[in-house]
Amino acid sequence: MLQIELWKRIVIWGLVAIGLVMALPNAFYSRVEHHNDALVAIEKSGSTPEREAAVAEWPGWMPSNLVNLGLDLRGGAHLLAEVQVQDVYEARIKSMWPDVRDALRAVRDEVGAVRRIDSPADELRVRIAKPEGMAKALERV
Repeated sequence: MLQIELWKRIVIWGLVAIGLVMALPNAFYSRVEHHNDALVAIEKSGSTPEREAAVAEWPGWMPSNLVNLGLDLRGGAHLLAEVQVQDVYEARIKSMWPDVRDALRAVRDEVGAVRRIDSPADELRVRIAKPEGMAKALERV
């Protein structure tokens, strides 16, 4: 069985106790996010008598702030992923040109020189020098 020295156990339990004391303010509120929102409103408008009385009752050496929940823990993190479909089409067509050029390079004798011509973003237009090699070019692509 694992034997841990006494001083190490005391340090561990001491750290656990300190952690519990630091988290203690969170135990007094049923919904931390409502309290945090209320604190923001109070800080904007100023102090209230209830708040001053509550601060007076709480020991000064103990933490008085609640854990500030992040956006994800408050339930407000909704990732909105939008895809620009047109940009995806353009990128895909742009990436196809080297493959088409390499495929037609093998049959250059039958199709002649291969050039890309201007076209709409979602089309890849290629001009070959020898129109009679069109069937061979389509077969290769």
